[in-house]
Formats: sequence, structure tokens, C-alpha cells
Amino acid sequence: MIRLRPLLLAILLAVASSPAHAVEQVRVGMMSLEAPNGYGAQLQALAVESQNILPRLESDLGVRADGRFYMVLIPAGGAPDSGLRALDATVPWWAAGYTVPERRLCVIRMSMAGRYPNGSIEAVLAHEATHLLIHDAHGPPLPLWFEEGVATWEGRRWEFRDVVAYSTSLLTADLPKLAELDSSFHASAAEAQLAYAGSHAFVARTIHTYGPNVVRDLLRASRTEPFPRAWERVTGTTLARAETDWRRASLIRYRWIPVLTASSTLWIGITLLSVGVGMRKRAAQRRVREQWAREEREAQEPIEPWFEGDQPWIAPGSEPLDVDDPPPPAPTPSPGPSPPDGSS
Repeated sequence: MIRLRPLLLAILLAVASSPAHAVEQVRVGMMSLEAPNGYGAQLQALAVESQNILPRLESDLGVRADGRFYMVLIPAGGAPDSGLRALDATVPWWAAGYTVPERRLCVIRMSMAGRYPNGSIEAVLAHEATHLLIHDAHGPPLPLWFEEGVATWEGRRWEFRDVVAYSTSLLTADLPKLAELDSSFHASAAEAQLAYAGSHAFVARTIHTYGPNVVRDLLRASRTEPFPRAWERVTGTTLARAETDWRRASLIRYRWIPVLTASSTLWIGITLLSVGVGMRKRAAQRRVREQWAREEREAQEPIEPWFEGDQPWIAPGSEPLDVDDPPPPAPTPSPGPSPPDGSS
């Protein structure tokens, strides 16, 4: 939920016209779904899903809506109402939705609904309706990180995309303390991603540790006492200890284990090994080709005489041979031994 500064909110509430100016409108319980003309099909489909979403939220949170509230869809082209456009211009561009509890107004930016941390229009509706119901619980303001974590959890459960977003953020940034997450929800898109992923992770861990009723019990307990004290009474441990355990587990599970076991790291290692083997193989092939070329050049060169210079090589103690002299006569064969019988 994007919290607006009080002065800015007062100005916007003064100039904003009623959301009832939307052409299409569908009533689901205490919620009025509204959208510009031409989006009736999307509105009807969302109304069907809302019949399951709203009762689930009221059961999970233990809270019912105080009265009628508006859930307005803004298409990619912007809101047709000038007052709503002015309000929408004050919200960070990356936000898929926002809630103004004082006006009982929730807004869904249809073109941004697919962005993290939501993923669908239905998830944004559940997220923003959770903010409104928590406001209707009439307790002291909750830590924003807890409220955003609960709203994200109600929009959808912890999924693989959260692991990716969380791990990616922790590889490039330190994990801030829970109290430091509040300002990040209104900062850059990257800071907000880490804030949503971190708060979602903490709430998911809390629910898995203490059971599905822990959020409802915390909301009930925090109506009458500060949130840290309500946390300790419901969970039996201090919030500081729970945060310390969560931070330690997060750094191990979502920073170091993915680095060491991620398939991308494995494939990088395999790629580097393959490159090294390939380089050695290509070097060996290059040496073979160079040897072949050398042997081919040697085969094409003219054959040099077996002697060098004008005279052939003369063995030591021999007379030099005049190349102009005629060759010596062939030796006369000597008679062989007589036959054994004495015949000639």
C-alpha cells in the first residue's frame, strides 16, 4: 500500500471526484468493482473471482469490512476521471495498485498487475483489499513491513518467483532490518522489490512456523497492545529473536546456497571446462596441421646432392677423385677353386 503524506492526501481528496463516475460497475458484497466503459468483460470475470477472494480474506484476517468500499480498475491509457488521474500521478510508476483507506478507495493499475510482487489482477485485488480490512480492524498502525508482507501473502502464496527475486536482491544488496524496510516501499523499483520479497518471506516463515491462524491472532492482539508485545504473547518469542533467526536463515538459503547450487553456476563451470578442453584440443590440431604443412613443404623442395661444394666428400686417407678422369676399369674376376674330382 502506498501511504500518501497527509497534506497531499487532503488536497487530492478535495479535488478528486467520486469513483462512481466509472461507467461499468459490479457489486460483490461490500465491494464495488468499477472500471471505464469497455472493460465490462474483465470486470465480470474479476467479480466471479472476488466472490471467493473476499470471504477468504475475512476468514484469514478475522476482520470484516466496516462498510462499502471501491475497487477501481485503471486501464493502460489512464483513468478517465481527472481527480483520479491526479491521485494516480502521485503514486510510484512501478506500483500495481494502491489504497486510500480514508476514502475507502482501492485502485488497480491493469497494465502493471503482472509485475512483481503480484502477478495478476486477482492478486492485486486481494492485496489491496487486505490493506483496507487491516485498516478496518481499528487497531494502532501496524509496522508497514508486516502489513505489506501479509497483503502480499494474501495476494498469493510464496512461490518460485519470490525465491528468484529474493535471491537476486540478496546477491547485490544486504538484507536490511525489518524496520528499515518501511521506507523502501516508496523508493526505487529495485528497493521496493527487496522490501516486498523480504516482508513476504518473513510472513511466510511466520505462518509456516506458528500455523495459519497466527496473522489473525496477531491482528487481534495488536488492537490493545504494541505490536512487539503482541508478537511475543502470540508466538512465545520476541520479535527481535524471530528476526535474527529469519535473517540468518535467509542469508544461507537465499544467498549462499543458490550461488553454490544454482543450475546457472553449474553450467558456467561446465562451460569453462568445455572451453579449456576445446582450447587444448584446438592447440593439438594446430600443431598437427603445422607438422603436415612443414612436411609438405619439404617434399616439394629440390633434392640436394649428397655432397656439398665442388668436390664430393673424401674419406680420410683417400686420394681425391678427379671428376674429369675416366672411371677406373672394372676388376677382372679371379678363377674359382678346382672341382673336387680334379677335372678342368
